[in-house]
Amino acid sequence: MTGPLLEVRGLTVALKGVGQPIVDDVGFALAPGETLCLVGESGCGKSLTSLALMGLLQSPPLKVIAGTARFAGEDLLAMDTARLREIRGGRMAMIFQEPMTSLNPGLRIGEQIAESVRRHKGVGQAEARARALEMLRRVRIPAPEKRLDEFPHQLSGGMRQRAMIAMALANDPELLIADEPTTALDVTIQAQILKLMKSLQQDTGAAMVLITHDLGVVAEMADKVAVMYGGRIVEAGTAEQLFTDPQHPYTIGLMSSMPSLGDRRARLVTVPGTVPPPGAMPPGCRFATRCPFATAACDAAPALRDLGAGHGVACHFAPLVAGDLPQLRSTGT
Repeated sequence: MTGPLLEVRGLTVALKGVGQPIVDDVGFALAPGETLCLVGESGCGKSLTSLALMGLLQSPPLKVIAGTARFAGEDLLAMDTARLREIRGGRMAMIFQEPMTSLNPGLRIGEQIAESVRRHKGVGQAEARARALEMLRRVRIPAPEKRLDEFPHQLSGGMRQRAMIAMALANDPELLIADEPTTALDVTIQAQILKLMKSLQQDTGAAMVLITHDLGVVAEMADKVAVMYGGRIVEAGTAEQLFTDPQHPYTIGLMSSMPSLGDRRARLVTVPGTVPPPGAMPPGCRFATRCPFATAACDAAPALRDLGAGHGVACHFAPLVAGDLPQLRSTGT
């Protein structure tokens, strides 16, 4: 494939009874083998974006009202249910944040993986079970022959997440969407899961959309990053661009809030305030109520402008230089 595997343009999601879109004009492109991290606080629209792409929005009250999402040339947002079911779980798959609520508690782990294989590969029960066992081995679950016939509640949190990854990758998808797949895990297991996902992605050449609020995960996994706030992308570029030269005030706040292994006397920076709820966003720049730069110009929504080399920023004052940065609020020691 010469073009993007996934190209999203103008994705807009509405919530019934709310006058403003809760995901507004989101766009990005992803090539085979690339990893895009969607970053932002809870409530910024990351998970809704992924659910819209997978056709899993609860409708009503949620509805895609504009945009396209071309996957290998076909628009996911315009597909009928039958065609989407053919692709979902086969050519594209999703890892959910909490496997205990995503796995079926009444089915054995092997049955759940095998069911997906039978559905999309058209193989028999024995071959599907053999594939399920192979996948449990690939994700390094201990004693996979035993785990194959266990129920989700009999597995630890780390093993359940590995089982979810095995299920998502069982049909060798071209696109993998992972919604904060390590949030509920301790740091040791999180590191193992991320290493596993990276290794399996390299083996299969799959593209991945990884949703996270953890900038450490972004540094480890991302080729590209899109920072979301209030349902909009406010900054996008390569991981190197956003870590070395963040340009949106929100991105700068996020980067400044990362703890450091350096001088422990330094104070951690916070971004004051919280994300406004749906329907209460400012009419222009949605970050204006929390931004140290905000002026009357921010009553008009800034467009996502390319500052060069594909580094896009939605801020009237970009590009910013170090001398322009305000004194951000700090907290604690």
